[in-house]
Amino acid sequence: MRFGLDYSGGRPGGAAIRAAGFDFVVRYLTPGGPSLPGKQLTPAEADDLRAHDISIVSNWETTAARMLDGYNAGIVDARAGLAQVLRCGGRRDRPIYFSADFDATPQDQVAIDAYLDGAASVLGAANVGIYGGYWTVSRALDAGSAAWAWQTDAWSGGNVETRRNIHQTLRQVRVNGVLCDVNVAETVDFGQWDFVQEEPDMTPEQDAVLRDIQTQLRGPGLAGWPQLGTDAEGRHLTMVDGLAAALSRIDEMQRRIDELEGDTEALRAQVGELRTEISELEATTADLVEEVQRLEGHRWPWPLSLIEGPAELIGAQLARLESLLPDLPGLPGHSDTEPAESAGKP
Repeated sequence: MRFGLDYSGGRPGGAAIRAAGFDFVVRYLTPGGPSLPGKQLTPAEADDLRAHDISIVSNWETTAARMLDGYNAGIVDARAGLAQVLRCGGRRDRPIYFSADFDATPQDQVAIDAYLDGAASVLGAANVGIYGGYWTVSRALDAGSAAWAWQTDAWSGGNVETRRNIHQTLRQVRVNGVLCDVNVAETVDFGQWDFVQEEPDMTPEQDAVLRDIQTQLRGPGLAGWPQLGTDAEGRHLTMVDGLAAALSRIDEMQRRIDELEGDTEALRAQVGELRTEISELEATTADLVEEVQRLEGHRWPWPLSLIEGPAELIGAQLARLESLLPDLPGLPGHSDTEPAESAGKP
């Protein structure tokens, strides 16, 4: 956003304008007469403004209601205005704003549009602008009689023409002793003489490819892809959002894997300890087996000697029971058919 001034009561000078924080001016192409000797832009002033990097915009205004004079007046004023622009080092392809400096009615608009059409016959329709209140500039834009709009807050009733290029506020400042109106440029190109249209960085084909890539990344209408799910606010995720969500899930899975690996390492350590204990038990058992084998046929060592006697008694009783087992009915070694066969003999 750029801030500028328009003034008619004097010429503040480029250095003072720049020091006050402004970088463009809208300047009149018409003389002001004895009462406003500093109204008209001169070649010397234009050079001074350019030397301080102050952009210049053209305006034509004689009397407040000059535009009501219609088509032929527009031709005359456009020719005079263009001549003054060129005299001051301006460009033929830049617009001139023509002022309707009063509260115009819809009936007035007929003459205003005719005046602008007359100016367009000299400058070309693309280089015709209008200054005025909300309704005046809106009607001119709607009718196509103006391609540029400099809207003043006066006669606007608080309404904002969104197509305007420059906004003249009600704020005023004094710069180097000259009372000035404060303006705001609301488009990059607002009619300044030093505007240079940058060449496009890509061909139409390249632009189409980039737009297709943008659609692939952000979904139809840049509104996301339904199949990727929604975010916390219910909006469809874009490819970038989906990738971010996937990366987040991967990070969470990696964290869980790291935790499991930590648990696995702990289990491995415990298994190793158990293996060591088992190895030690196996070695101890082998030692015991060896010792028992060595002691066979000898008296048992204490404390095993305490049960040596009872053990021998139990062993003897078991041996006796085993010898009786074949004679017991229903047990292995006993035959149930022998008594029946004996009973059947004569």
